[in-house]
Amino acid sequence: MRGLGYNGRMPKPYDATLNALLSVRPEDWAAHFGRIAGIPPGPAETLDTDLATTVQSDRVFRIAGASPALLHLELESDARLGTPRELLRYNTLLDLQYDLPVETVLVLLRPKADTSDRTGVYERIGPSGATVCRFRYRVVRVWELSVAQWLACGPGLAPLALLTEEATTDLESAVARVRDTVRETAPNPDVAETVFASSFILCGLRHNMDLANEIFRSLHMIMEDSSTYQGVVTIGRVLERREMVLWLGTKRFGAPPENVSTVLKSITDLNQLQRLSDFALTATGWDDLLRGV
Repeated sequence: MRGLGYNGRMPKPYDATLNALLSVRPEDWAAHFGRIAGIPPGPAETLDTDLATTVQSDRVFRIAGASPALLHLELESDARLGTPRELLRYNTLLDLQYDLPVETVLVLLRPKADTSDRTGVYERIGPSGATVCRFRYRVVRVWELSVAQWLACGPGLAPLALLTEEATTDLESAVARVRDTVRETAPNPDVAETVFASSFILCGLRHNMDLANEIFRSLHMIMEDSSTYQGVVTIGRVLERREMVLWLGTKRFGAPPENVSTVLKSITDLNQLQRLSDFALTATGWDDLLRGV
C-alpha cells in the first residue's frame, strides 16, 4: 500500500482509508504486529515517519517494553518489484535516527500483492559473488488468517477480516461478525463508525462493491449519508490529492524542497489541492507551484 507517504509513485486508492484506520486504534496495530515481530509488549507511541524529504514509511511505533524497539509497518495492496530494498532503506534510516533496534513487518493486503521478491529476506551480492548484506523482515499475508483471528486483534484490525479467503466465500457472514465484534469492543461510537466506514471502503480490495453496499445496508451499518463515512471519504480524497501534487511535481521538477511537505499538509481544501495538481502541469518549478497556494 505505498502512498501513505510520498515515495515517487502514483498514490493508490486505498491508502488514505488505511491511514485513517491506523490512526483510530494505533494500539491494536502496535500490539498485534509487535508480537509478530518478536518485540516485548509495552506502551506504544506513534512516531513521525518523515525520514527525509522524499522518504516516508507507512507507520512506525516505538514500543517501550522490556527491550525497547521500533516497529516499522509497511502495507501493500498492489504488485510491484523492489519493495524489500526500500524496506532496508527505511529500516536503516530509522536505526540511524532513533538508535533503537528496528523490526520491519510487510503486510500484504490481498493475493495480488504477493510478488516473487516479497519473501522476508533481501540480499545484496558483491562482485565476488559473496553476500555483502542480508536483511530479514516479516511478511504477513492478510488473506491467510481466519476472520476470527483478525477479530481477536481488536477493533482497529477488524476490517482486515473482510480481506481473508474465508470472507470471499461468505461476505455477509464476515461483515456481520465484524459489526458485532466492533460494537462489543470499540471504546466509543465514533471509533465504531470509523471502523465500519473503513471496512466498507476496504471491501473494494477484494469484493464487488455493489454486493458490499447491499450487505452493509441490510445490516444497518455505515451508509453514504453518515457523517463518519463522508468524513473518511473526504479525508481520503484530501490525502490522495496531496500525494498527486507531490507526484506530479516531482515528475516535472525533481525532489521537492523541505518546505513543500509542510505547505501541503496545511491545505485541507480539496478544491485548492485540485487547482494545485492542475497547475503542476504548467508551473515552471516548485516555487512557481507554491505561489498557487
